[in-house]
Amino acid sequence: MMMGYALSASTVMGVMNGCKADTVTSEAGWKPAFFDAKETDLLKIITEQILPATDTPGANEVFVHRFMDKLVAEVYTPKMQERFRKSLADFAVDCKTTYGKNFVDCTNEQRDELLLKHEAAARAMAPRVKEANEEEKKRFARMTSQEMSTGVTYQRTNHEPFFKLLKEMTIVGYFTSEKVGEEVLNYDPIPGMDIPCLDMSEVPNSRSWSL
Repeated sequence: MMMGYALSASTVMGVMNGCKADTVTSEAGWKPAFFDAKETDLLKIITEQILPATDTPGANEVFVHRFMDKLVAEVYTPKMQERFRKSLADFAVDCKTTYGKNFVDCTNEQRDELLLKHEAAARAMAPRVKEANEEEKKRFARMTSQEMSTGVTYQRTNHEPFFKLLKEMTIVGYFTSEKVGEEVLNYDPIPGMDIPCLDMSEVPNSRSWSL
């Protein structure tokens, strides 16, 4: 519901393959596998703007940018990697053109405005993305489950709007992190009895829904 649309195959495949943010609690010694330092810094600012720290951890605190780097490096095809990198650069250029400064130097209001602009553009593209032509539909139908699960042959993701991929990676990276799972979602590794019709108003401040 937070995404507003289905997750892309590449992101789902990344989680299935065990991609997650590095749990080391320091940036010292960590090196990105795909993004360069400038790209990594931009991703850190964007993801923190999407999920800032409040009474819960922010995206940077759980190293969402590391999850994104690992996902792009290990799951994306070379063509998808190239497109994501170019789209990230285009985002930076758009910010410079719109506000005359880099994203890091923008105010919170300007950052939000730019992100909302790109989200609106992605939503407008989504219906057209889903309209595969007949040849594409036949090609998808011919794929075996193994081919689709590799994330290599399943090229439809290559046509997903950039901001959709960026936002879903941010959210998935955040909610699959160990810290958020244990402290925000109230993860219970050994759940008790199943009460299917529990009135949540009877359980103050409960996060049982996360199970």
